[in-house]
Amino acid sequence: MGSALTSLLAAGMVAAPSAEAAWTTGVANDGGKVRVCKVPLGGGDLKVKVRLDNRRAKHGHVGYVYRLRGGKWTDARVRAGGGEWSGTKSLRVNRGDAVGAGIDEIDGPGLGGTMAKSSIPRC
Repeated sequence: MGSALTSLLAAGMVAAPSAEAAWTTGVANDGGKVRVCKVPLGGGDLKVKVRLDNRRAKHGHVGYVYRLRGGKWTDARVRAGGGEWSGTKSLRVNRGDAVGAGIDEIDGPGLGGTMAKSSIPRC
């Protein structure tokens, strides 16, 4: 048992640090935070990832990242119950698109808005 414990401890000491620093809060409300980061695809295009940190919320929320292209809205949505993290989704954003983030109550309205692409950190 001693060598197994030593192996586990050694593995933990060389594990990569958390990537949390690469994410930024796009919008927050009522204990929920929509976290976003980007992956450059070339030519000014991006893949924007989204997840919802709902650990401090007492109820569920829906978080999303969206793009506006030629007047058309497209989004990628994630959902988490109170006290939980959501999974991660992504959305392709091209050079000329506007991008933003939002958070909604499960059963109703929310808030959000556009953000500068340069304000979104790399994943």
